[in-house]
Amino acid sequence: MLETALLAAIAWLLLAAASFRFRREAGVPNPRQVRVLRLAAAAILALALFRCGTPLTGERWVRVIGGASLGAVIVVLALSLDAMMILRPLRQLLTRPAPALLRRLRREHHL
Repeated sequence: MLETALLAAIAWLLLAAASFRFRREAGVPNPRQVRVLRLAAAAILALALFRCGTPLTGERWVRVIGGASLGAVIVVLALSLDAMMILRPLRQLLTRPAPALLRRLRREHHL
């Protein structure tokens, strides 16, 4: 259950960074980055569903919903304290310079 709550909290944090309200604090100006954040959050929520530790029955859904609820509460409380501090690691990840090889490939292929 704890693993599900932590995975869901990470997913909710990515969804919060993709939301209009927190985009500036997260450093997400690009619509492509918003889509990537949303897809990553959906993948993490799916991972939380499959990592619940029970057979695919109603109990698994209850655990996922419970863990997702706990994760959402954790994220809401953290963002209400200091959104800039909570989103700083994500901002650093999204705004770091591209490696030299990636820059060269972009330049050569006009991406």
